[in-house]
Parts: sequence; structure tokens; C-alpha cells
Amino acid sequence: MRENLAVAFVLAFLWTATSLMAVGLVAYTIKVKADADGFVTWHKVFYDQAMPAAPQAPAPSAPVVHITDDPGGSVMEYYRKYKSLSDAGTEIHFHGGCFSSCTIVLFSSFTGIRACADEGAIFGFHKPFTQQNGKVDRTKSARRATRKLWAAWLEELPNPLRRYLQGVRVPSATEGDETNTMLIIPASLLLPKCALTVAAQ
Repeated sequence: MRENLAVAFVLAFLWTATSLMAVGLVAYTIKVKADADGFVTWHKVFYDQAMPAAPQAPAPSAPVVHITDDPGGSVMEYYRKYKSLSDAGTEIHFHGGCFSSCTIVLFSSFTGIRACADEGAIFGFHKPFTQQNGKVDRTKSARRATRKLWAAWLEELPNPLRRYLQGVRVPSATEGDETNTMLIIPASLLLPKCALTVAAQ
């Protein structure tokens, strides 16, 4: 009987000790997790408030190009020029006249160009032409080629300007006009006005 009582006592002691250990282990686990969460929270708050944000590089200002009384020239050279300026996100300010191939700047594909015009600036249009030995080529094949190129040129222009040029007579050296004959359009109808301080430069 005494032996049974001793065994029961030992078993009760072991059960109590095991229960206490289990409760202690759970409490310790909860504390460790709380400490870890607290550290993460503190770490985030501390660094968000105490550590300055990484400095941001200032946005580069767009390059500005001023064009004054540009007579034009090779269609391909002007296309490459404006493609490069468009890729660079260039601002172009027009002062005076922009004639012939210079007007390629108005092509819709040059989305990177931001253009404006000074008061009194003008754009001069004529159909493209080729020369042979310093003389305008007016052969039938040259006239056909000019019409195709002009049609492609019109497709590159904004809709209102395209419709206008399709409805009026545009000078053509290939079809008998002088090479310097232009259809003149005020730049104010085609581009926004430049700021006075910029236009005066």
C-alpha cells in the first residue's frame, strides 16, 4: 500500500513537472516571437525615420535648340537630324523661317520633340524634287517619284495640316515652279508660341 502511494506520488510529481515545463516552453516561445516582432517593428520605424532617403539625381533638363531662318536641304539629312533630336527629347524654338526640308520637324513620328515658334515665324512648304547636274529633274519618272514621296510626306504630318496641304496647290519644282517658290503658313497656326523670355534670346 505504501509502495503504491509512493508510485502515485512520483507519477503526480512527474506529471506536474512536465505540465510546468510545457507551460514554460510555450511562454518562452511567445516571448521570443514577441521580441523578434518588436525588433522588426523597431528596426523598420527607426530606419524609416532616422535614415534619410537615398538622394535622387535631379531630372536632366531637356536640351534646347534654336532654329532661325533655316532654308532646308537634303530630305534624308534633315530626317536623321530630327530623329536624333527627337530621341534626345529636345525642345526646338523656331525664330524666322523654316523652309523646305526644315518642315520635316512637324512629322508626327518625332514624338520626343517639343517645338514652339516665336512671333512672326513662318513655315514654307514645297514638294520635294531631285536635281541632275545642278538642274531640276522634270522627267516623267521624276514626277512620279515626287508624287509618291509627297504622298508619304503628307502621311507623316498631323491631320489638320495634312488635310490643308491636300486641298491647296503646293509648289513643285518638278512640275515647273521655281525651286524657291513656297507655300507660306504662319508658324502660329502650327505650333504653340514660345515664352517671350526664350523667344527674345
